[in-house]
Amino acid sequence: MAVYQKRGDWWIDFYYQGKRCRQKIGTRKKDAEQALSQIKVKIASGEFVPMEERQQVKKPEPPPILFSGFAKDEYLPWSEVQHSAKHHKLQKSIVHVQLIPCFGKADLHSITVKMLEDYITRRSQGYYLKGKKKRPVKPATVNRDIACLKILFRKAVDWGRLELSPARGIKAFKEIPNPPRLLETEEVSALVAHIPDHHRALVCCALYAGLRREELFHLRWEDIHWKTGQICVVSREEHHTKNYETRRIPMNDALQEALRHHKQNHIVVGSRYVFGNKEGKPYDNIRKALKTAGHQAGIEEGVGLHQLRHAFCSHALMQGIDPRTVQKWMGHRDLKTTLRYAHVSPDHEKTAIQRLTYTVREEDRKYAVEIA
Repeated sequence: MAVYQKRGDWWIDFYYQGKRCRQKIGTRKKDAEQALSQIKVKIASGEFVPMEERQQVKKPEPPPILFSGFAKDEYLPWSEVQHSAKHHKLQKSIVHVQLIPCFGKADLHSITVKMLEDYITRRSQGYYLKGKKKRPVKPATVNRDIACLKILFRKAVDWGRLELSPARGIKAFKEIPNPPRLLETEEVSALVAHIPDHHRALVCCALYAGLRREELFHLRWEDIHWKTGQICVVSREEHHTKNYETRRIPMNDALQEALRHHKQNHIVVGSRYVFGNKEGKPYDNIRKALKTAGHQAGIEEGVGLHQLRHAFCSHALMQGIDPRTVQKWMGHRDLKTTLRYAHVSPDHEKTAIQRLTYTVREEDRKYAVEIA
């Protein structure tokens, strides 16, 4: 008994009553291994029925299950418990805005691979409005829909609503990474100089500690440890970090000075958050302030918060800090993720190439002159 891959699909190979049987399962090795394990148990207990015999037995028609009913009454309540609040919000949006208008009135059993692939084709050729401009739907957006379809139908199989998932063989589109442009040291200094005073400490936390957007907005004063000179990024029940882990990041003098100034001049009375608005609630975004400051600093394409985290990681690596240490500060589970940020600036490359020199011995130089 074994599992093997053929043309992108995973198959199972086993023997039953001396006869070799092969069966295509889907695109995931894990699904194939689970299917083979279940067949082993059924063969051992005498409950296994070969595919040919199963096809000959006429099964009663399953009761109709509307896609909309299953998605709203069964899948989304499960998603709310199993996923983070942010991911569940995305799932809910995809289900209500995209999937139910397309498949809502269809019986779950009647949805075929062709119907799903037609939907994906239409979706990938579609447009969305951003302001007054029409923009094409990106492959990453379509992939989020595909992932939602896959897990929705997989849960339908797990819960006995379907025998096989029509989404199991659908492949995601290739996504072309589009990393933000690395800010040079001079651009970072100019940005900090032009950002409004009440936003400066937040920007410094991203530039000098590499905090993520939601980590910045939910940072509390109790998370700043002045005695040890550290920021503690805490994963809490009401707001967890991306990998659900708490981490500590040392603060340099510039960051400590910015935070102390912020505490003296911009603290919101009664708010537990370091960067709270007038109502004491955490910020939603500072996109407009960053864009304005970026233009004033000569960064015409604008600046985003994630770009500041990207600058922190890249410049830390260029300063020769051990990648494992940077990985820990960034909160990455995999070192490969950290190294993806390791974009080297042109000025750093020019300086580095000058250090590449070879010493020619005097006797070798004389020999070369004689040969010439």
